[in-house]
Amino acid sequence: MRSNRLTWTLSLLTAAALTACGGGASSTDTTATVQASAATTDVALSVDLDPAAGAEASHSFHIAAAELEPPADIGADAEPHRTQAAAGIATKGLTLAALDDYAQRRTALAAASGEAAPMATTTTVTTYTPAQIRAAYGLPALSASAAQLGAGQTIYIVNAKHDPNVVAELAAFNSKFGLPTCTSRTLAATATLPLASASSSGCELVIAYSTTAGALTATAPAYDSGWATEIALDVQWAHATAPLARIVLIEAPDAGVTSLSNGVALANKMGTGVVSMSFGASEGSWVGSYDSIFSASGMTYLAATGDNGAAVSWPSVSSKVVGVGGTTLTYSGSGSRSETTWTGTGGGTSAYVALPSYQSGSISGYARRAVADVAFNADPNSGQYVALIASGTTTVRWVSAGGTSLSTPQWAGLFAVANAVRVASAKALLGQPHAAIYQQIGAVPTTYATVFKDVSSGSNGSCTTCTAKTGYDTPTGWGTPNVSALLTSLGAATSSSTSSTSTSTSTTTTTTSAGPQLTTTSISGVAGKALSASIGYSAPGATSLSISISGAASGMSLSASSTAIALAWAKPVTGTYNLVITLKDNLGHTTTGTVAVKISAS
Repeated sequence: MRSNRLTWTLSLLTAAALTACGGGASSTDTTATVQASAATTDVALSVDLDPAAGAEASHSFHIAAAELEPPADIGADAEPHRTQAAAGIATKGLTLAALDDYAQRRTALAAASGEAAPMATTTTVTTYTPAQIRAAYGLPALSASAAQLGAGQTIYIVNAKHDPNVVAELAAFNSKFGLPTCTSRTLAATATLPLASASSSGCELVIAYSTTAGALTATAPAYDSGWATEIALDVQWAHATAPLARIVLIEAPDAGVTSLSNGVALANKMGTGVVSMSFGASEGSWVGSYDSIFSASGMTYLAATGDNGAAVSWPSVSSKVVGVGGTTLTYSGSGSRSETTWTGTGGGTSAYVALPSYQSGSISGYARRAVADVAFNADPNSGQYVALIASGTTTVRWVSAGGTSLSTPQWAGLFAVANAVRVASAKALLGQPHAAIYQQIGAVPTTYATVFKDVSSGSNGSCTTCTAKTGYDTPTGWGTPNVSALLTSLGAATSSSTSSTSTSTSTTTTTTSAGPQLTTTSISGVAGKALSASIGYSAPGATSLSISISGAASGMSLSASSTAIALAWAKPVTGTYNLVITLKDNLGHTTTGTVAVKISAS
């Protein structure tokens, strides 16, 4: 991840400088005020509003340093698979290519020495199947009703780059673990949005290629082995958690904050659902500028808290996003699970986002937004099976995956199931679930003890809030779900389609209106006297804006900055000039308004 200063970059496609064509007037002009009839010109401006220009996000997955044999056909009550992996290899972002390179170096060393080359140090890796995870956390059986498997709901998985084998990988995963099969298709660039409703009885994988600006395109992004691994992991475990939900994979062309946020904006256009984001960028003063992207009605947004230990990252830091932390799971195949904090999980207290209202009434000891909100298994050494196919090959290979990248799509699946259960009971979608998590569950001791397993041991760093404790803590939030009780509680929870507000004016995470807005309605001047004025506007959450102006009189000069349109007129002419201004942001919002420029006689 790369940290960047807050910058505003202005790009004027047309800096309107309208030359005087008989429009000037002397200071002695005494013509009465009339509706302007002078020649007018249309003006087009374009502004780059991206406050995080150049900032990039990174994926949050880990792979244990050992390729696994194909999983055995074992039930949920069997002991999980255990193997030895190299302890001296970094698991963060580890790919098949890196594992192959390590194996080749060991083989070469063995050939040179004439004996097997041992791993310097090893660690035990435990790997769980979907059935074992369902049993450990109490998910509904695969024979449960369609609603309890997420039917009719959509999970949007936003990632960067391209995985050419995602369909084959998911098919291999489903075949090995007896999960429902999925049909698949790629959206055309001309596809109509929003999408039709998801199937009420079967799974579908829909792949969508996004441009940097968040538009559909027929061009697939470039392949990247790290992001391809992330995509495979996210798709397989979102499906394993909500086997009948529709999965829409949105592939952004790059890992820039702009491209990924516009991928989320594209999901908003596709229809209601749950958005899973297994990536993060170091937070900065710009984070609040993106909050309106996470404000669409009926949408639930989740993001990984990161895999670098105690740290705060975007988008999980947003008060409108559920931040998902990680644990180390121990489960034998029967009985109850035990969990401790995964040392690599992100989380902490934001330096920029104020304490949201749902936290201020439910947790104490935090001056600003605290993340995580919830957690799930994330340690690659207590990992979960993922099927991978290297680019250019057809061979299915198996790894033990972890990271908060693993915990996030599974929580996304849980919310999709909760929405399906609510719809079956004629209730509205959950929308943003923070109030339900904090105020309707966490703040009620008896409900909390039933719905969550409180993870109260371990730490992700040495800071004062890095150690897990009873109740809420930043490494694991409220803890991990007891899913049966969670679904019951969320099924009865009050839904929220609006954004929470913060408790301090020092943040930028307050509720905003949808789309850009003009904040100036009129400007006054005197004939013959040079006029300089600003037409203010706001464009919450947008990273680019196109501005069309009609009715500009001869002699007017118009240019744009990040917050206003500058109007200059050397020799105004008496009259009233109605500037019709259309603002269109990259999120698909368009607003048209009129600004009256009133020039009185001198």
